[in-house]
Order: sequence, then C-alpha cells, then structure tokens
Amino acid sequence: MPNVIELINVNKTYGTRVKSQILYDINLEIEEHSINSVVGASGSGKTTLLNIMGTLDRPTCGEVIIDGSNTKNMTQCKLAKLRNQAIGFIFQFHFLLQEFNVFDNVLMPSKIQRNNRSEAEERANRLLDMLGLYKYRRYNVLDLSGGQQQR
Repeated sequence: MPNVIELINVNKTYGTRVKSQILYDINLEIEEHSINSVVGASGSGKTTLLNIMGTLDRPTCGEVIIDGSNTKNMTQCKLAKLRNQAIGFIFQFHFLLQEFNVFDNVLMPSKIQRNNRSEAEERANRLLDMLGLYKYRRYNVLDLSGGQQQR
C-alpha cells in the first residue's frame, strides 16, 4: 500500500536563546487505510508531531511528504489547500460553528472548496449517517452531547 504520510529525519526545536528540542530525527511511514496511534507521556511531543504531520506547524528540519508531495517549500496558501482537501484532523477541543446546524457544519469544507452542491449535500448526509448523526442533522450543534460533537 502507498504511504499517505512520510516523515524523514524530522526535528523540531523551540526557542531562540534557550533551545528545547521536542522531536529528534523522526522517521515514520503511514500507509493508506492503516490505523495508527501516537502514545506517550505528557510533554513528550505528541501534539507537536501531529501538528507537523497535519501541516499546522513546520519541522525545524527534515521532510514531511503527504500523498507524494513534499511540503517543505509549500506556501501557507498551498498548505491550507492541502489541509482542506487531504487531511482530516479531529482536535481535542472541536471547533464547530455554533451559528450553524449539524448538517451545515459538515457541509462547510465542501462549500469552501466550491464543490458541486448536490454532491456535497449527498456526501454530508452519508457521513452523518455513518456516524449515527443523520437524525440530528437539523439540530444546533449545542444540542448535541460532547461525544456527538466530537464525531
């Protein structure tokens, strides 16, 4: 199976005067359709690693390759487009738009990408059904439980 994400000699250092190296020489391959987890003690660099893999942060050195594209020299605009089209991120603290209902929150990325509306709506309904949330599609997101909001 092809790799969807590959990290090659990734390092991350924070600080200017006092440097703190969070990640050191990380090499990682994640295959398509695989299930992976990142486990470690508090402060071990899990969030930093995921932020780099999700292009929310850049490594100090090393390469991040997503779907065959090296992100090293990508502009912020290209990285944002890549995140929007190829990367799914579930944050510990979700960021749902409270002024929109469940369906519109799920539909939002397709609207941003200017996808065909009927196809996007069909896909949003399919996703909601897969997550067991179809019957809540017209609810305000604040009316869902924390677990439902996370899904």
